[in-house]
Amino acid sequence: MHHTNHDKEKNTAVRRTLEYIQMNIGEDLSLEKLSSVANYSPFHFQRLFSEYVGETPKQYIIRLRLERIAHLLKIFPALTISELAADSGFASAATFSRAFKNYFGFSAEEFRSLPDHKVRKNCKTNRKKCITHLPEHSEFWRRDFSESEMMEWKDKVDISTKAIAGMQLAYVTTCLDNPDAITHAFRELSNWARARMLINTETKFVGMLLDIPFITPLNKCRYRAGITIASKPGLGKDVCTTEIPRGTYASYRVKGNIMSIVKSLIYFKHCWLDTSGYQIKDITGFEVFDVNPADKPSEQIAREIIIPVKPS
Repeated sequence: MHHTNHDKEKNTAVRRTLEYIQMNIGEDLSLEKLSSVANYSPFHFQRLFSEYVGETPKQYIIRLRLERIAHLLKIFPALTISELAADSGFASAATFSRAFKNYFGFSAEEFRSLPDHKVRKNCKTNRKKCITHLPEHSEFWRRDFSESEMMEWKDKVDISTKAIAGMQLAYVTTCLDNPDAITHAFRELSNWARARMLINTETKFVGMLLDIPFITPLNKCRYRAGITIASKPGLGKDVCTTEIPRGTYASYRVKGNIMSIVKSLIYFKHCWLDTSGYQIKDITGFEVFDVNPADKPSEQIAREIIIPVKPS
């Protein structure tokens, strides 16, 4: 399909707005505010956004807020429901409660107490929302990983902690809506970076999964494909930047498809972390690939999984 410069401009505007939403998910995200970020009228912005994303801005924001809170409920049991509601971006605790139950079919309190396998099988009460053409990935919502299956990873991964200096990243965001999504995203980023001579022997190829497949349908899970950069040059509008902060991280090496990665994370959370003396510090970890995923399918590349932690 031929894309004009105007098409590219519109897509860039929507992508810029998506990044703004991610960085300000608990703040004012009115249609007027978002359309000003995109530099379009509210009417034209809503139409462009819906065409690009497949949801209206309001639907997208509500879904992201609720899925983020569901993730926090399971990862940080010490956070109270009232704290999460106050930071949710909803107008009131009552509005949050109604929206959460309408979306997941459970109250926030009930969801927090659900066993993990029921969270996976629930996957937003309407099972049709979870259908994806990616091989095997529908298993996420059918399977209950047994203790013995999780413990297989005890001999497959060597988890340790280490200090990591901060890293500056340039990245593009994609959704895992086809098997080659990660490769395509790194290829787009690499073409952009090579034109600016930003890739060298020191460059690291970094990926971030922003959503958890047991809560978000896989075809809507967002993934950042990134490269390390020395500074923030004039990068233009085609890519975004973020910083991985200095700190203590748990890490281990693994290879395989997303099912394998998620199973390793289940082992990390339920088997290693509980006896490590650490707790998760932030819900977003990252992976560092041995080679550029633009040149080879990501599931064939060994990578280091890196998760921010702090003392319990």
